[in-house]
Amino acid sequence: MSSHEALNPIHPSVLPKLDPEFVKLYNDNVANTPSGPIDLSILRSKYSVLYSYGTGPAPDCARIYDTTVPGHRGDQIPVRVYEPASPGPWPVHIDFHGGGMLGPRRPRHRGTHLQTPLRKGQRLRHRRRLSSRSRTPLSDRHSRLLRSATTHLFPRSPEFKIDTSKISLGGVSAGANIALICGHLARDNKIPLNLIVVGTPVIDDISKYQKATDSPYPSMHELEHAPTLNWARLKWFDNLKWQSLSNDPAEREKQVAAVSWYANAMNAPDFTNLPKTVIYTAGCDPLRDEGEAYARKLVEGGNEVLQKRFVGVPHPFMHMDLTLWQAKEFIEQTAVQIRIALHG
Repeated sequence: MSSHEALNPIHPSVLPKLDPEFVKLYNDNVANTPSGPIDLSILRSKYSVLYSYGTGPAPDCARIYDTTVPGHRGDQIPVRVYEPASPGPWPVHIDFHGGGMLGPRRPRHRGTHLQTPLRKGQRLRHRRRLSSRSRTPLSDRHSRLLRSATTHLFPRSPEFKIDTSKISLGGVSAGANIALICGHLARDNKIPLNLIVVGTPVIDDISKYQKATDSPYPSMHELEHAPTLNWARLKWFDNLKWQSLSNDPAEREKQVAAVSWYANAMNAPDFTNLPKTVIYTAGCDPLRDEGEAYARKLVEGGNEVLQKRFVGVPHPFMHMDLTLWQAKEFIEQTAVQIRIALHG
């Protein structure tokens, strides 16, 4: 456990870069939260309401229910399903939750925020198993998530009322990382995707760096002390992620080798023939530049890409739609992109 460094008063190096609306929201609610040890079980239980001080009310959704899809070695992975009122079969948007590979938690209602503009489509929120309890190599997790999120849905499409010819993937932060990597795996496995749309993605493998200035991305240096997600918090999440590997040195070495490019999506072997991809970044996010570098790599591979930076806001800004125009626009634009891709 370590201190919750990200919930201190805003660092003076970052303050001039932030939107005054966010500064007020932050100062009024969390700037003076006492630092203390992080209890992983408590963080998991409360992560979905971590930004509730800035979260707007959820719009109505015709039906929301929880079910499972098969995962690794027969494990059942929880899925939350959001259904519209219109009759199916529907296109489907599969969202991988963020939160630094913490594993399944109570999903907040961003799904219903997307559902209202979508209206005609179903949305599945795919929830990972607990990171620190799983000994599955990271590379295998990505492939298993893809398989459970797509392949296992096909034979159950009548049950879910899904049109399997119209699928999009999405997520924010760690969930964005999974969605982007699954785009490569879907192409390789001939699973057609209409769109990938993500926010503030994790791309690089920061386990290689001892300090923020070791990163090749300027935003990591410039925003080392950013509010809500800083360098110290990134390293804490990263250490948690790698705890999923074996404690046996020989086995761990094999697993690290098997992870290969999944640890750093910039090292993917083939950037051609990928689905249309939309990447939203945040101006005051340490991960900003790596997300934008990944977007450029997609362009170089000849893919259709839309990339937009929301200025003046930190990494989890999309959860603060009660107050921030950037969050409201993120939700609206994400929904519009999904609607265009799945409905034309």
